Amino acid sequence: MIVDVHTHLPSHPDSVPASDEIAMSVHRSGTPVRFTQTVAEYLEAMEPVDKAFLFGIAPRPWAGDERRSRIAGWPADFNHNDVAAEVAKAAPGKIIPFMSLHPLAADVNDEYDRAVGDLGCRGIKMGANYQDFDPNGPEAYRLYARLEHDGIPIVWHMGTSPMADAPLEYAHPLTFDRVAASFPRLKMVLAHMGHPWHVDALSVVRKHPNVYADISAQFYRPWSFWNGMRLFHEWGVTDKIFFATDWPVATPDENMSGIRNVCKFAVDHGLPEIPERVIEEIINRDAAAILGVD
Repeated sequence: MIVDVHTHLPSHPDSVPASDEIAMSVHRSGTPVRFTQTVAEYLEAMEPVDKAFLFGIAPRPWAGDERRSRIAGWPADFNHNDVAAEVAKAAPGKIIPFMSLHPLAADVNDEYDRAVGDLGCRGIKMGANYQDFDPNGPEAYRLYARLEHDGIPIVWHMGTSPMADAPLEYAHPLTFDRVAASFPRLKMVLAHMGHPWHVDALSVVRKHPNVYADISAQFYRPWSFWNGMRLFHEWGVTDKIFFATDWPVATPDENMSGIRNVCKFAVDHGLPEIPERVIEEIINRDAAAILGVD
């Protein structure tokens, strides 16, 4: 079972007008990434996987019509949760919609009910740095209490970001040690293995039974990736890493090939190995079953 636990919304249902095209190179250290994609392009990219978690990121309530998830091509009355549910209809059972909420939004509880009850969202994506809320604040804790009670897992953005207005302290893995301790039954995924703070991420993952990591945004920085994998391997927590791509930043095919290359990278540079068995186990780990979203 190959499960991609980290994919972002396609920006348009059908074609992308030339005026809407967005491409940036900062996410892959100089390699251009096209961020405007259609549903058909998303589904084609997901062909190699059995399941995929799909989500946007809820905007900051004080930011007006801000749309960080790049969904300008969808109907104006759709938010990111509507888009996730709509795309999932194109591949039911394979594409698993996740909601995103902002703890400081006035309608956070109503949108929670709508996203779970009406739209069928099975998890939640949050990026406290992008959304600019304190992940250890009282509003966030009230949301975590609902999520823990309802068995809904969180995928967190974790680690560095190229966005100047996204506070790094809100995406540092050690910040979430207290969250995990306060809500021990709440399942959480620390995205990107917490890069570049791999050792801090593994410390939180190792300590808390219901905290995991994902392997997105790693392979195109091979030295950093090798260091992170070697640390997770030496500390015996590679069994808690999930396969993930961060689509559209990378496709499943690219990611599988790239993370497999870490074994060759170690050999080519005379470094301690990363066993191929470990990589294959990550690729084939059934994250959907482990997180309870099947």
